[in-house]
Amino acid sequence: MPLISCQGVAVEYGDRVVFSGLDLSIEPGNRVGIVGANGSGKSSILGLLAGLEPPSQGAVERRGRLIVAYLPQEAPVPVAETVLGEAMASRTDISTLRDEMIHLERRLAHPGADAEQVLERYGECQAAYEGLGGYELESRARAVLHGLGLEEDEQQRAPTELSVGQIRRLELSKLLLQDADLVLLDEPTNHLDLAAIEWLENHLLQSARTLCLVAHDRRLLERVCDRVVELEAGRAEVYEGSYSSYLRQRDERRLRWRRSYEAQQAHISHQEEFIRRYRAGQRARQARGRQTILDRLERIPEPTELRRMHLNLHAAPSAQVVLRTEALVCGREGRALFSVPDITISRGDRIAILGPNGSGKTTLLHTLVGDLPPLSGRVMPGSRARLRLYRQDFSDLDSERSVLQTLLDDNPHTLPERARSVLGAMLFSGDRAEARVGDLSGGEKARVALARLGMDEANLLLLDEPTNHLDIPSQEVLEEAISHYPGAVVVVSHDRYFVDVFKPRVLEVREGRLEERRASAPPAGRAVPASQRPKPARKPAPAGPRRSTAHAEERIGALEAERQELTRRLGAPTTYREPGAGDSLVERLRVVETELEASYATWVELEGTTDR
Repeated sequence: MPLISCQGVAVEYGDRVVFSGLDLSIEPGNRVGIVGANGSGKSSILGLLAGLEPPSQGAVERRGRLIVAYLPQEAPVPVAETVLGEAMASRTDISTLRDEMIHLERRLAHPGADAEQVLERYGECQAAYEGLGGYELESRARAVLHGLGLEEDEQQRAPTELSVGQIRRLELSKLLLQDADLVLLDEPTNHLDLAAIEWLENHLLQSARTLCLVAHDRRLLERVCDRVVELEAGRAEVYEGSYSSYLRQRDERRLRWRRSYEAQQAHISHQEEFIRRYRAGQRARQARGRQTILDRLERIPEPTELRRMHLNLHAAPSAQVVLRTEALVCGREGRALFSVPDITISRGDRIAILGPNGSGKTTLLHTLVGDLPPLSGRVMPGSRARLRLYRQDFSDLDSERSVLQTLLDDNPHTLPERARSVLGAMLFSGDRAEARVGDLSGGEKARVALARLGMDEANLLLLDEPTNHLDIPSQEVLEEAISHYPGAVVVVSHDRYFVDVFKPRVLEVREGRLEERRASAPPAGRAVPASQRPKPARKPAPAGPRRSTAHAEERIGALEAERQELTRRLGAPTTYREPGAGDSLVERLRVVETELEASYATWVELEGTTDR
């Protein structure tokens, strides 16, 4: 029996439909990833599964006594005095039993007439406490906190003294300590460095828990999830398999959808032309028959494409060597963070800077761009070098300025029309271009910062966590823009998928030094980005002897019926109880849709011959 089953679920806010048509069954052991653009409703799905909000349409059914652990993006008020205590207090079932055992121990110290019953109850509590892992809770809590980068001294601090990133780690630790049937994670890698992300990934892989994960970290989705729910253009689609499998299926499904839609539209147009021409006269009866068939035809909806930003990065000419360092030591306020081996950055280079939070990666970028002086050594820009820094905290954006004015201030000789054109490509159309920067979301501020890069012609880009705040579609656009950028790029990022795209030189901060190492290999089975894949060849209609129009129409009807049945079975939760059952149905659906497209083409050809 599934833990949760969603049937025809939709979420609406006012008159806006966020998404509709969600059919999802979560069985024990499933690992579901939820992807989509910002604002598409990913967090709303987690709220539905957690029981925090009802669906606007459809039904959500839960198995009885289902225990759900939920990590929202906002942290609750702490209840304990220390970080370790806060983590342990999250196990309310264990703490309740512990409190009862303490109370019973006090009663046993001064036994009364009910001593036997008290002792019996104490034994029951002790057995339950041991069964829930109460005696190991502190050691488990310490291990989880350590794995996420909260060491012994931080575990003894008050939760209110933690930074935003540390609070996020604490909340994640609390969730991972739960003994839940279903774990719901909303952007769990936010504020985590690479080591903590990899620890979390391994922890989830080794755990037998059922989970549902909203994330922009594509490597985490690839390694952890076995099913993907995509929210796009108000539709919810479920794909079986890993993230890379989802990418392949998504492109194939969209191509089939487009071709089927176009074939059906050609069929409908031809029928309507026939009906219009022969509505009266000798063939009126035939026209009425065709109208009846047309009225009964289930229309394929027009394919919708997600509105994505468009980013072009330009580079001014430069010397071959854009920048060099010599005996460089980076630090702040007189305190050295690490030494840098002599680096030469040439035109077209791609370099990734890795290391734990607080190790000084951002300091290095600020030193290279000239915002911070070196503690020792030199930074030597090449001839005609133009450097531009993308700041992860957006500290160079004036919150009181409008989006449009921000670009114009940055480029005083630019015409407003060009600035508006660039902003439109970055999804700031009409009045949104006049919005106050301080009122924007994190994702919108990131698009403003990227728009500034698109207006510039720097030949060395220094990017500090550029994928923070960006949804996956925007990350893909940024990746493609950088892949076509002729200048040099130095990027600080914890996004392993993003870094792998460029196969850069990798420099990692280790024990007070910046050392070069080889980049990690892309995950097995990783899909090639859509923009880099060859377009599938369109299959011609199968050759053969000319068949009658009636036979073609009969064939179309049979294929339409089989497609509807396959779609129904793929949406049924029972389909996936047998391993591999969904794969065979998906493969058959591909064959049916290919044959249907060919049948439509054959029918149109036959009709054209008959009409002549």
